[in-house]
Amino acid sequence: MSERIEQLAANLWRWTTPSPHWREGDDSETGGWPQDVGSLLYVRDGTATVFDPLAGVEDPELWAFLDERAGPAERIVVALTASWHRRSSAAVIGRYGGEIRLHRFAADDTVTRDLEHVRPFDADGEIAPGVEALLVGGYDSGEVVYWVPEHTALVSGEVFQGRPDGLRVGPDPYAISRDALYAWIGHLDRLPVTIVLPAHGPPAPDGPDVIRRALERPPWTLPGSG
Repeated sequence: MSERIEQLAANLWRWTTPSPHWREGDDSETGGWPQDVGSLLYVRDGTATVFDPLAGVEDPELWAFLDERAGPAERIVVALTASWHRRSSAAVIGRYGGEIRLHRFAADDTVTRDLEHVRPFDADGEIAPGVEALLVGGYDSGEVVYWVPEHTALVSGEVFQGRPDGLRVGPDPYAISRDALYAWIGHLDRLPVTIVLPAHGPPAPDGPDVIRRALERPPWTLPGSG
């Protein structure tokens, strides 16, 4: 198995892939994007859920891993946190079949309108076995986080950013209400989150205080996407 693939639990894996959108200097310490971005695979009850997948065409080790772990599943679900995280969704669906789940606001974005096999959802709730979608408050882009109760894990696109000094909130510069965003984040305390798995930067296995600690740090503010 590739060194870029980490097994987080018996049925949960994370891997990193260099982003094609990354440019020299994007990984500055004061803000920015690490060159490698994260994707996840979660297998439960015959369903393989792949979060924000990025896999290069010339990446045989990664595809071999997915062939072994996702290929035999009865159902494939590609779960996108945001429209601009479509990444290798079409390639995954083309190889294994299945469906792409994202919020209807994100599905209406111009960058995702050409995707096939899309099943948008309208509200918070389960989108695959053991995976619940939560629409980020204060945004109108349809960005969501996914809650995986089995592992008390929150899967994040860009609203949370992994940084060398710990998890930070990453407010969208075009958010319609930053107050609503922070109120929504504060309300995440109702969930027993112990680890946040962001698409950008390292995981934050901070335990029960992971959200509170992120709120106490200065926000990550550099605009952009990946």
